Amino acid sequence: MTRREVALILVSLSPGCSCLMTPMAVALILGWWLVTVSWAQQLPQPFLSLHPSQGVSLGNNVTLRCHLPRVDAWVQLWHNGTLRFKKEKNKEQDAAEFSFAVTNLEDAGTYQCRYQVSKPLRTSKKSDPVELVLTARASTFTSMAAASGNGEMRAQVSALRCPSQCNSRGSPRTARI
Repeated sequence: MTRREVALILVSLSPGCSCLMTPMAVALILGWWLVTVSWAQQLPQPFLSLHPSQGVSLGNNVTLRCHLPRVDAWVQLWHNGTLRFKKEKNKEQDAAEFSFAVTNLEDAGTYQCRYQVSKPLRTSKKSDPVELVLTARASTFTSMAAASGNGEMRAQVSALRCPSQCNSRGSPRTARI
C-alpha cells in the first residue's frame, strides 16, 4: 500500500467518522502495512562451500558447509533439486556441516543449501550451486569396466575426469562410461 493510498483512505474516513474511529482505522491500516513490510523482508542468502574444493574420488569423504547468519535454524542440503539432508543449527554456529563418503557415481552433481527459521516462520532462498565432480585415475576405469563383466557400465554421470592422465594437448582425458 502506497502513502497516497493511505492518505486517500484517511481522507475518505474523516468526514463521516467519529473522532474515535479515525485513530482506530489509522492504527489498523498502519498495523497491516507493518505486517506486510516485515513479511517482505528476505532472509540473507546462505553460501555453500565444498571441501575439498577440487574433485573427489569414490570412497573419499566430502564436506559441504552451509554458511548463514548466527540464528537457530533448520538447514537443508539439496542435491540435483532433491532434499538430501536436513539438520538443526544453533545460533552459536555460523555454518552447518554435511559430511559423507562418496560411495557411488550418483553422489556427483549440483548441491545447494537453504535454511528455515521458526520465529517468524521464514525460509531463505537457496544458495548458489556448487558442483561435486568425481575424479579418478585411469586405473579406476579399468577396474570399473572389469567389475561390470562385459566391459560396459551404465551410470547417470556421463564422465569422470582424470587429472593425472592428460592427452597430448595438456587437457584431461575424459572417459565416457
